[in-house]
Amino acid sequence: MKFSQEEILTFNPYKDHNLDVEVRLVLKDIVKNEFSHLIVIKPRKSVQIKVKELDNHLLYKYKYQIKSGNKWQDHIMYQNIIEENETDEGIKYLFFPGNRKTNLFAKKKDNHLIVIFQGIKDLNRTTYYNYIKTLKDVNAPRLYIKDDYGTDEKTHTSYYLGPNKSFTISDKVLNLIEAARTELDIDKENVICAGSSKGGYAALYFSHKGKYGYAVVGGPQILIGNYLSNGKIDGHEEKSILPPILRYLCGEITVENIEWANNILLNEIKRSEHQPNIALHVGKDEPHYPNHVVPLLHFFEETGRKEIQLDLGDYSTHKDLAKHFPDFLERNVKAICDSN
Repeated sequence: MKFSQEEILTFNPYKDHNLDVEVRLVLKDIVKNEFSHLIVIKPRKSVQIKVKELDNHLLYKYKYQIKSGNKWQDHIMYQNIIEENETDEGIKYLFFPGNRKTNLFAKKKDNHLIVIFQGIKDLNRTTYYNYIKTLKDVNAPRLYIKDDYGTDEKTHTSYYLGPNKSFTISDKVLNLIEAARTELDIDKENVICAGSSKGGYAALYFSHKGKYGYAVVGGPQILIGNYLSNGKIDGHEEKSILPPILRYLCGEITVENIEWANNILLNEIKRSEHQPNIALHVGKDEPHYPNHVVPLLHFFEETGRKEIQLDLGDYSTHKDLAKHFPDFLERNVKAICDSN
């Protein structure tokens, strides 16, 4: 299955999976949790579905079934119609076209590009991308960027930065964002960087590094040297997944390296001299507020930066961010897209 320039989805079970029998295509709308198409495909034939026949969110998955007796049996398990791509430099991403573009590099003027960064991967999940369903009703191009470039076995987290005090990953990520932005002919001031926790850190980092217009962030780490070396989330220190991430970023965990990591984002903000519009949500009683957000606010005040839009939630643990941030994200992204 692939997108064609004519905005057609082509399903060819023989070519794609060597199925030389009669096959049933099952296409399911993930949002509505219902089947949108059940189509029988003759041997060595294909079927095409116009993208405009589907809901704009494009959150669909498909599978192929073959007959066993009188019953259709699953043969190829569900796959998303929006497939993961990878740049020549090895950066992985999903792209949702919004106004029904056929692929990332199909030129058509849009008002905004939304770039979403992921948090640290939940060890109990195999998925990486965050807030796909949250932003399903936003009719603008959305670029979801994966982070699995670190070397630790559990999280593979690089913070979108790079190993051993390098910024090789961040340069490659910025290249992807710029490739999308320029091909879509979108002004820098209309790029929205978004994410929560580690993704919030990345949204702040890249909105300054790329000189983009907006950052919509939730519960971000700011002083990542302190955060990763403490080895705790919400006060739980045992079996922490965090120190190996810091060792990937800077080598041995020392006082000097912790301070170096703490200053990565702040130094980028100073170097950029750019001031994106920032909307930031955090729980007023959760550790990220005093340990990360308050130091950021002080830094902005000391350096004469403009005030940010701060939203304090009524909760006390970082895990509750997952309950409160999606609404904040959707509301703010829609407001930005509707404003110009």
